Amino acid sequence: MSVDQAVTRSVDERLAQERPLIERICARLIHEAQRHGLPALDIDPARAAYSLRDDPYTGEAALIGLWPADGAGRKGNLIINADGSFFAEYDVLANDPANDRQFVEASTAWGRGERIGAELRTLEWPE
Repeated sequence: MSVDQAVTRSVDERLAQERPLIERICARLIHEAQRHGLPALDIDPARAAYSLRDDPYTGEAALIGLWPADGAGRKGNLIINADGSFFAEYDVLANDPANDRQFVEASTAWGRGERIGAELRTLEWPE
């Protein structure tokens, strides 16, 4: 087996292991935008490109997911660390329907295992 084949196999194995968590994270990102009255996000776990990257602090492999930009320019990323902690964000790029002075940049989610927190990242429009 070549090195490239071994790396691909490792990514595929880790992806299979983390698939249920990735699906819950994507659902939470989508829910966070919808509960604020924003348009539904189309975050498909299968559309992301996945790789492994060694954490410089622990030396353990983290699973990285990158969603390419969609037709509206929205993209996202995800990291699941070896200890089970994670962070994900996906662009929303829309005005906040509840506050016309704010722009919603992204939906974010973080946590560990079954515990998932989420919020929108907003920016104030300039005066």
